[in-house]
Amino acid sequence: MRSDLALYLGARAFGQVGHNLFIATLFFIAGTGDHAAVGLGSVMAATTISAMVFGIPGGAVADRLGPGRGFALGSSLRVLAIGFALVWATSPAAVVVIGFAYAAVSQIHNPSEMALVKVLGDRTAGRMHSLLVAMQYGGQALGFLVLAPSLYFLGGTEAALAGALLIVGGQLILSNVLAVRLRRDADPASGGCQRSGFRETLSVFARSEPARDALAVQALKSLVAQVILVAFPLYVEHDLSLGAQGAAVLLVPGIAGAAVGLLWAATGLTLDGTVRAMRLSILGMAVAVFALAALDYGVNFAFAYSQVPPLVRFEAAMNMTVVIAMPVAFLIGATLSVSMVSSRSALTAAAPLGIQSRVFAVQATVADALVVFPLLFAGVAAELLGARSTLGALGALCAVTWLLMWHPRFQLAVLARRAEAVQ
Repeated sequence: MRSDLALYLGARAFGQVGHNLFIATLFFIAGTGDHAAVGLGSVMAATTISAMVFGIPGGAVADRLGPGRGFALGSSLRVLAIGFALVWATSPAAVVVIGFAYAAVSQIHNPSEMALVKVLGDRTAGRMHSLLVAMQYGGQALGFLVLAPSLYFLGGTEAALAGALLIVGGQLILSNVLAVRLRRDADPASGGCQRSGFRETLSVFARSEPARDALAVQALKSLVAQVILVAFPLYVEHDLSLGAQGAAVLLVPGIAGAAVGLLWAATGLTLDGTVRAMRLSILGMAVAVFALAALDYGVNFAFAYSQVPPLVRFEAAMNMTVVIAMPVAFLIGATLSVSMVSSRSALTAAAPLGIQSRVFAVQATVADALVVFPLLFAGVAAELLGARSTLGALGALCAVTWLLMWHPRFQLAVLARRAEAVQ
């Protein structure tokens, strides 16, 4: 089992780095046309639409094959898509088509990758998912920030695509070896589920409160992360009154918070504590975005009218918005990490092995569907209403979601009873 786990983690590492290098290269090519913004937006729209269309069918294919063989097939198809990109990705229009195809085949790869956690680390799901999220962050940093610009500088997009193909090729080898080992050892992951259908998949969410919470948490986590990303430049420029260094001022505590959140989830998150962790993470997001939106105004007001000379001098000497934003960035990093690990752990525990991939596919599809339309308006809202108003609206959404998850009136017990009757 340890050797199987090592193969899985190695394949995950190669896949994350290669995936992010490939996506960054697609963005490079899409942004080189006469209408860079349109090209980048088209790639993002194509990948999102593809994920929504093929998410649930891809999860069904992965469950039919079993997580091991589904992971291997998904890796193989990703290599094929990157190979096509190396030959045909010569224009922004071609990149849109390739991005759509790559996202489509990823819908077999991604749920299979998550389903393998139940096979290889079910008793330590929190630790496993924490490690996977840490590898995801590391893959994003290495792929986007290090390899993509370095290879582009050395040999242009061709070198970057060749590098992505080589790295994902490493995942292809390891994932196929893992699939053979699981099948040879007669592991349940080597075979698929032939009888369970979409109704059984939905019944997991109907009867399991943690699984329903995980749907909401994953969608809101994605929305918070992406809206903050959209509003961040305006917030740094207009509210923090900082230049390029403003990103570093908030990036460092944000990274520290993400690391602390992952460390806690790896060591302190138990199966029984996933629901509490998910709800606290949503509450933490609400507090954080409200703090970014308005807390510095309140602190400035209190200091200015306190009539306590040291406080008045402190308020006059400090940029209170920056002082508030730094610990808030730490809180955002921690809550995003904890929400991701706890929600994935809840889904791993709630779903039987035979429908694991479909459950994760449903979660991803629902998250994309709920997030895509608010994101379309987030940039416009930030431009017209300002970053603070956008963050305030996001904080209100977090607070309402937390209330719906916490209050017994909204626990949907009737769905759970119906699900039990189906069993």
